[in-house]
Amino acid sequence: MSANEIIRVENLHKWFGMLHVLKGVSFSVTPKEVLVIIGRSGSGKSTLLRCLNFLEEPSSGTIDIAGQSLTIVAGTRYDHNKAVAMRLNTGMVFQEFNLFPHMTALDNVIEGLVTVKKIPRDQAIPIGMKYLKKVGLEEKCNEHPIRLSGGQKQRVAIARALAMEPKVMLFDEPTSALDPELIGEVLDVMKQLAVEGTTMVIVTHEMGFACDVADRILFVDRGIIAESGTPDQIFNHPQDERTHLFLEPIRKVQQI
Repeated sequence: MSANEIIRVENLHKWFGMLHVLKGVSFSVTPKEVLVIIGRSGSGKSTLLRCLNFLEEPSSGTIDIAGQSLTIVAGTRYDHNKAVAMRLNTGMVFQEFNLFPHMTALDNVIEGLVTVKKIPRDQAIPIGMKYLKKVGLEEKCNEHPIRLSGGQKQRVAIARALAMEPKVMLFDEPTSALDPELIGEVLDVMKQLAVEGTTMVIVTHEMGFACDVADRILFVDRGIIAESGTPDQIFNHPQDERTHLFLEPIRKVQQI
């Protein structure tokens, strides 16, 4: 991996039984870059993201993240301890918030610091408060998830991921479970992270947001990267007919 890359993926394959979901995907991400992945439902976008931090086990291929590399050879075991170490370099925000309902917002944010990084609770609390403040929820620190809106829950989830101080943030359709009026507050936090230079890989159906924040967009179709380019190239001058067909109805609705 070159010095100007923080993620490099080479020839990544993922099979679920007989279903070939990712078919030799290769791409790289530079530090502070915002890479947005778009495509139809079932095209392999979320699977690709989950393979990056080994929530899904890749079938074969090479993944480099922040200087750590792991090559998976089909039919052989790979070093799971190394995969866990690589996962610590990535923060993941899911479609569903996955907060612990019996814990306060603050306890949710610091859980990884205490259990994974073994930071004493009294030292973890100010870190947790720092990131709750960053997402605008400092005053909700003692609330349980049941008392938070969907947008607030997702912002707590973002704070939880940021608190681990990962090298890369991964977002898997972070607004898809939200009511329309709550989407903006989550996207605003993500836009601020982009402004601050956070390296992000984002799977989203929010095309206006993708157009605004992406440095580069990958269009994934049936398990391959059909096209890659800047937002202007992808939305206004698509080269692949599959990209054009995917975006044409979205342009009409969202006026991109």
